[in-house]
Amino acid sequence: MKKLAKLGIVLSLVCILVGYTGAAAGAEYLSGLAAHYSFEQTLADSTGKFAAGQIIGSRIGPVPGEVAPVDAEWEIEYRDGQIGSAVRLDGSQGILLPSGLITGNTYTISLWVKPETITTFTPTFFGAAAGSSWISVVPAGPIGDQTMIWSGENWYDGITEMTIPTDEWSHLVVCVNAGDVRMYVNGLERFRGIDFPDVFSGVEEAVFTLGVNWWDPPFVGLIDELRIYERALSPTEVDKLFRRAREVVRPNPPVFREVSVHDPVAIKVDGTYYTFGSHLASAKSDDLIQWQQLSTNVSNRNRIVPNARIELAESLEWANTDTTWAKGIIELNDKFYLYYSVSTWGSPRSAIALMTADHIEGPYQYQGMIINSGIQGAAPGQSYNRAIHPNAIDPDLFFDTEGRLWMVYGSYFGGMHILELDPETGWPLPDQGYGKRLWGGSQAAMEGPHIEYNPETGYYYFFISYGTLAADGGYNIRVARSENPDGPYFDPAGGDMIRATGASTMLYGAKLVGNFLFAESDIGYVSPGHNSTYYDKELGKYFIFFHTRFPGRGEYHNQRVHLLLMNTEDWPVMAPHRYAGETPSPYLVEDVVGEYQYVNHGRITSARITNSTKVLLTGDGRVSGAVEGTWEFTGDYTVTITIGDEKYYGVFLEQWDSGLRKWVMTFSALSNNNEAIWGSQIGGVYDEEQN
Repeated sequence: MKKLAKLGIVLSLVCILVGYTGAAAGAEYLSGLAAHYSFEQTLADSTGKFAAGQIIGSRIGPVPGEVAPVDAEWEIEYRDGQIGSAVRLDGSQGILLPSGLITGNTYTISLWVKPETITTFTPTFFGAAAGSSWISVVPAGPIGDQTMIWSGENWYDGITEMTIPTDEWSHLVVCVNAGDVRMYVNGLERFRGIDFPDVFSGVEEAVFTLGVNWWDPPFVGLIDELRIYERALSPTEVDKLFRRAREVVRPNPPVFREVSVHDPVAIKVDGTYYTFGSHLASAKSDDLIQWQQLSTNVSNRNRIVPNARIELAESLEWANTDTTWAKGIIELNDKFYLYYSVSTWGSPRSAIALMTADHIEGPYQYQGMIINSGIQGAAPGQSYNRAIHPNAIDPDLFFDTEGRLWMVYGSYFGGMHILELDPETGWPLPDQGYGKRLWGGSQAAMEGPHIEYNPETGYYYFFISYGTLAADGGYNIRVARSENPDGPYFDPAGGDMIRATGASTMLYGAKLVGNFLFAESDIGYVSPGHNSTYYDKELGKYFIFFHTRFPGRGEYHNQRVHLLLMNTEDWPVMAPHRYAGETPSPYLVEDVVGEYQYVNHGRITSARITNSTKVLLTGDGRVSGAVEGTWEFTGDYTVTITIGDEKYYGVFLEQWDSGLRKWVMTFSALSNNNEAIWGSQIGGVYDEEQN
């Protein structure tokens, strides 16, 4: 076999050296991307600049320089790849790429390969201007079966002094810069040379393939993430490509199982997440994706509290009700303490009571009412005043950093109050009355308080829901923070939550989510609220749990779980789509540019649904479309977006769009004016329907 046939797999990645642009402040911008074949169940070029690859046989053609006809009926197999899916070549076929991928003498070729077998001269990436003028990236070349970049023009051998392994992913990159050539394996430079042949300058109809050439044994194995750049990447950029692919975690498309838990409070016990809510509803899940309903309402068949009407009779009679409202739960003294509310709509005659169990799923036994409201004021002999005294519902329990136990509670009326509890008994410490007011008052429409300490930032975060829970009530989730468990709590604008009373409430608290609809995806929320959060130390993830109604579906509601991520200002931003197993990863500019469905959640509480508009994020750091501005990376996945004079600090995150049924890039950001903006990319990187 002629030595010119041995260009093989050596040319797996060719890099072009180009500087970064403004959009990449804090993160490499790998500009100059000519083509990107990600093999996400398709042979298409994700940049849209070139046509899709085509399946060919085990040779390019019968003789060098000729290309055999393509059979449109041929099929190809996709398997799990380094990122998402990869294409598998079985030795009987290869992929014909469009001509024009490389047209000059400065370029980069980058790809991931996982050979099942290694045969000498077999190509991974192959490009030819003529039968004797070609380059090949080969796992095993003519010199000691070493992985190399090889050229038939003047027989150029760029050996790496190693052979990549079988059944493992290897990242191959070749960078050519006007005759200077470097080859990298798994981020490390393994060859450097000069006078590399100029094969493609002035050639209009060059031939490019994966896995096959005109002479040698075809490649058998997986190929993923082929990228062609019109410049030579720097060593830092090559390392960025390598690390990014290893760190990207894209789970399989999720299969959600729904449950209905209104006002959910979350806890994790022995690897399982549990939520408890109003009307004694409860559910559990091992992965936050598929949920199992444990109970739904107050009945003799409720597994959490059997014979609930008898067990909880004292508290139900006090509030003149037949059901329970929101819960709070904490593990204390080797037992589970489940606090619950009893009340009737619009009445201040309410109570928070306690029941305990040895096991998280019960049965729970009644222990008594720990606090009630509506009869007297904060001190003996004082009359109850709706404007200043709390409504004793919606309990939430948490420990501070010193081990002190607190309960924050309240709804409408006199605002949100906090009490310190005895960690031995779970009951309030004496002589506190209703406790200390932290947020609201003067019958402002807010409820569902929740506080959690975040060890990464050192702040206590206070979440609350404004509005009312019905579909026309404009429920929305807000947040403030403090260095102390009992406040004072401030929002990003510097507002003190103690001032959020009466008609002024909408000016206070950063609004994380309200009514919205992603029009292209046809998914959205109506009155999302009454949340809890859970920081999972094992996963290093911060989750928010809440209930929501949906556009056009009346009072029907389900539980939802989303990721919370911290921006550069140490404020939580809420991921736009429900959690599907995703993990933040380092992203490149080319990962995030494109057209997005765009929502600004604003500051007001309203029943109006905010419909998405469209914006475009471009590679030079511009935002255009419904709004105009700029954007720039501030870290591996953090971003600052400037719209007009307002800066929004946020994150990029690849998520599953249940409407489009694709993995899409998203952004979520929060301004110092208490407004959150979301974006969900219209194009996607994986479409389950194409399986």
